[in-house]
Amino acid sequence: MLLGVIAVWIAANILFDVQPERPDAQDAKEQLGPYHDDMSLRETFESFPESGPGAAELRLLRDNELAWAARWDLLDKAQRSIDVSYFILRQDIFGVAFLAHLLKKPQDGVQVRVLLDAFGSRLSWHPKGNDYLDTLVNTGNVEVRMYRPLRQRIAEGLLHLNPVVALASEHDKILVVDGERAITGGRNIGVEYFSHPADAEFVFQDVEVEIKHRPTAAALIAAFEAQYGAEDADRIMRERLDIQSQADDLEWAYGAMTAWLRGEPLPDHAQGTPPGPRAGWADELREMQRLKGSLAKALPDYLGAETRVLDSVTRFNDTEDGISRGATRLVESARREIFIQSPYLVLTEPAVKVFARASQRGVPITILTNSPASSDSDVSQAFFLEQWPHLVARIPSLRLYGNGADQKIHAKVASFDKVLSLVGTYNLSPESMALNSEVMVAVWSRDFADKLTKNPRARLAAGEPKTYRYRIARDRDGTPQRDEDGELIVEFGPEDHTDVENMTKLQAYRKSLEAADKLPGVSPYFIDDYRPE
Repeated sequence: MLLGVIAVWIAANILFDVQPERPDAQDAKEQLGPYHDDMSLRETFESFPESGPGAAELRLLRDNELAWAARWDLLDKAQRSIDVSYFILRQDIFGVAFLAHLLKKPQDGVQVRVLLDAFGSRLSWHPKGNDYLDTLVNTGNVEVRMYRPLRQRIAEGLLHLNPVVALASEHDKILVVDGERAITGGRNIGVEYFSHPADAEFVFQDVEVEIKHRPTAAALIAAFEAQYGAEDADRIMRERLDIQSQADDLEWAYGAMTAWLRGEPLPDHAQGTPPGPRAGWADELREMQRLKGSLAKALPDYLGAETRVLDSVTRFNDTEDGISRGATRLVESARREIFIQSPYLVLTEPAVKVFARASQRGVPITILTNSPASSDSDVSQAFFLEQWPHLVARIPSLRLYGNGADQKIHAKVASFDKVLSLVGTYNLSPESMALNSEVMVAVWSRDFADKLTKNPRARLAAGEPKTYRYRIARDRDGTPQRDEDGELIVEFGPEDHTDVENMTKLQAYRKSLEAADKLPGVSPYFIDDYRPE
């Protein structure tokens, strides 16, 4: 049956050049101002949507446990409204406590709106998760919407005869309180995003920015509402009969998390073996020793800077979105340096050409990304193994580094000429470039750029085994060397620092994806020609 479906899909793609575009994607294309090739970096920044007068107060949230404490404190202080949008919200102590905090705020007259992606947030896949969301909605004071339910994704994939359509998701991570303060960046809601590396086995290294600035908060609310108000955002309706309320469990999770963050013992009924899921949540908290007492720890200082917000709505195979076009302008305008940290590196052909043009102008380009030793995505690493030598060959000024540390890179940051920065949700991958909704904050400040890139630059300076530079062989004039079969000769690559078992698995993925890349409707997402032109 599966082979039959695949055969029908391939035949349909051959007969019909289906390139669906979401009807609301045009709005994102029009958000940027005029642009010409000779624009300075400052002029390019000013072509982005204005965020209003005055400098924003910005606080970088690097440490996972402090990022959670800052988020908890922000919810505590909400007085009028809370807008929440996440790709992933785990059904662990962090996810449930977060929902519990949202449940308490309407009691104080706070209006709460929540948008979760149906694919990333598995709450919609699990009866208990549905009960948690129902408990919020049944108060009548919280509105929850699930973006692109699974049944809708499957239907649209079949309608367009293209399974890639089913992957397009709501990838924003936005928290806005009272229309004045906000947090955005790479973190979702789950144990891997807010645990100290010494307290959990699988932890992401991430970064967010907390913003105090009404105009910037308004721009983030606009990005939130673009997804929240879309036809694909399915509203969870109140139940006529609340068969199984989870209010007691949510109340316990809120109390336990609050106590832990204050450095206090867990509630009495959490000791020993409490009933239901509370035992697991209590165990999770006890393992988070470095999270305990985080509300009393000092947060980083604020820094004043001009900000602009770039937004991309969910779309189908459309790279003319606001962030992709804005990032292209920045690469074209940079003159002294481009520094990027991205968890994933799988570039489209147009993106490669943009970086190649910057390299031809003599602009040094540095990219730090996960390696097979640190990535959480075998599929992206399989494409990366195929691409990276050709990227280095076609972009001569590129210094490409792979993360060798156990802690996975998840922060998405960039700096241009050490004065203009980007921080947000956008990865250097086809999903971000052509499918998912994304949001990025552009900041004009040398101090902010220095603070934002301080950690990844330090990681590069530390060298092996924290990071590894990937190199190909070149002639004295810089021409890439090739073997008898015309393949690029690698001097040092991921294979040289990754265990054999992991590489064997990735090479199997790589062969499968090389075959898949030949299928109609798939190849446009990836580099069409790896060879230098």
